[in-house]
Amino acid sequence: MSKSKYGKKVLKAVVKHRTCRTCKWWQKNRPNETVRNHRCVANHKGSSRMMESVSGEQGLDELTSDGIPVEYIIGDGDSTMMARVRNKYPNLKKRFDKNHVVKNIGKSLYSLQASRKNKLSKTTVQHILKCLKYALAKNQGNAAELKENLKNIIPHQFGDHSNCNERFCAEKRNPGEKYSHRSLPYKTALKDIGGLRADLENIMAPVVANAESYSDLGSSQQCEHANKEVALRAPKSLHYGSSESLDFRVKATAACINEGRDYICQVCIYSSEMLLLLLYFVSLFFPYSNLYYTKIY
Repeated sequence: MSKSKYGKKVLKAVVKHRTCRTCKWWQKNRPNETVRNHRCVANHKGSSRMMESVSGEQGLDELTSDGIPVEYIIGDGDSTMMARVRNKYPNLKKRFDKNHVVKNIGKSLYSLQASRKNKLSKTTVQHILKCLKYALAKNQGNAAELKENLKNIIPHQFGDHSNCNERFCAEKRNPGEKYSHRSLPYKTALKDIGGLRADLENIMAPVVANAESYSDLGSSQQCEHANKEVALRAPKSLHYGSSESLDFRVKATAACINEGRDYICQVCIYSSEMLLLLLYFVSLFFPYSNLYYTKIY
């Protein structure tokens, strides 16, 4: 996907197939015969996990060969693709997706809640995630400030405001007034029972350690939207991966995102023009043929 200032268009769509339905049928029903000539779609050998990094590398190669520069890619914490293309594209940068960062911390918090149901409520988890989102949004481009704010999120929930920033802490802005945690249960600070504070700080430790990487986040929301649109045309409950049908459905999705639903009319007009051109050439070579008089429904 391109940047928003370029219109959020689909620049490249790569489809990989591990099997071909025609080849599979011949191997099963006629194992001793040669497979008939056909357009085989099988273009990937290996695991499904490796398919994403291989497709990404192919997309980068094709974009670069077309003269389209790629400054950075946006993705989750999986570094498989970057490890694959680092030698070929040394100047390529990666940005973490902000939604994946928050989602990963949310999974850890809800896992902790499952083991401490009476000490960590759902409201508390949602409030910590809200504070995390706010810190990430307000400190983009400032790694040092982001690291300090991330480090103080958990102490703030337990009433420790000694290192809080005035920008985010009302206790520091109004020291003479009684401060209440409006988003926490009973509007009071959390209590450190059974090492709860240490567990929460351990969950936040990786985010604090990678604050420099998280100070320049991106968003893969448009890619997720494109994947959802593909799922409407190629549902996962149906198997299209062994035929060209999947390629057509992915390309139709890309055309719909780039051109809107008018792409259907454009395809019909183009198909009609090609059909008329074909009938014209048939009439030249076969002037007495009735083919070009056939009524088309």
